[in-house]
Amino acid sequence: MKICVVGLGNIGFNLFTYLDQKFSGEVIGVDVNESRVNELRRKGHRVTTDYRALTGIDVWLMAPSTGNQGQNLFSALEHMIICPGSLISIESTLPPGTMMRIREFLEQRGFKLGTDLFLIHVPHRVMFGVDKTVCDTPRVMGAFTRACLEKGREFYNPLVPLLVEIADVRVAELSKVVENVKRYVDVAFAQEIYGYCVTNGMSFDDLRMAVNSKNNVELLATDWGIGGECLPKDMNFLRTVCPSALLEGAEQADQDYRERIVKQVGSGKEVWVRGLSYKTGVKDLAHSRGVDLVRALEASGNTVRVEDPLFSPDELSAAGFNPIDELKGNYDNKNENHLATRVILDRQKALEIK
Repeated sequence: MKICVVGLGNIGFNLFTYLDQKFSGEVIGVDVNESRVNELRRKGHRVTTDYRALTGIDVWLMAPSTGNQGQNLFSALEHMIICPGSLISIESTLPPGTMMRIREFLEQRGFKLGTDLFLIHVPHRVMFGVDKTVCDTPRVMGAFTRACLEKGREFYNPLVPLLVEIADVRVAELSKVVENVKRYVDVAFAQEIYGYCVTNGMSFDDLRMAVNSKNNVELLATDWGIGGECLPKDMNFLRTVCPSALLEGAEQADQDYRERIVKQVGSGKEVWVRGLSYKTGVKDLAHSRGVDLVRALEASGNTVRVEDPLFSPDELSAAGFNPIDELKGNYDNKNENHLATRVILDRQKALEIK
């Protein structure tokens, strides 16, 4: 069996390394990012940028970032040399309606689903910092035909703890988007309640402890805002097909929350921002609201210094930030005039400015 993972970002590479351990010598990865491929090659991984080298592939696992309309996915499909009898699994999160477009694309190329080509949708699930691989949690699988479901079952059943089969592929497609948007709304709600607690001098931590003592309720923690690539993107996916005052309000609540932090700081301060990564425990600055916060504070006329336990001062400097110099901080603590203009922001206490 020859397996190809298409797209070698965070999700795709995690899938690639997991499968490479399971099917040693049978897995290859492809990505259009030449520098990324060269980096992975130097580390000994079997990867390429050339789709022409990918012949006789039995299983295609599609994990590229989709783009707003799935354009990255269709670009990959255009370049793939698809053999009759192969399985194509779309693992990327999709705008609702994309699987039907993929079906039409493949049928226009002469393939009949369930007979000479097997198409399934198995949207990835992973919580980086919690799950080790994208196959550690139950997975949902949808398809257009029973034969496609059966083919997908043969491949995924040995890999995941539970495979939830859905006959209507639209439900599988929507399920991942709804998962992420529900979390978006839950976080936006937590931000609103946190702001209320701060305004009224109450402990949000104590409130969470009280609320979460009921086993079917969870009041989430807050951060610098709702970041990452997935949640804002999937909110846009859902709002495009499902206009909703609730979803619009959640987006506005998050925007208001982030703007409130900047307004509370004001201008002309030295600001220490503690915690810059995409989220706690994940060493990644891409799509980080912490990064957005630093830039917004700088644009407001503040001098901003940062620290993050996952990054060294040199790494932060290389990324274009001013790291907190603890020796300088200790010296300045003796200088009351300087201390009066300093503001300290901690990611878990974003609105509680010190």
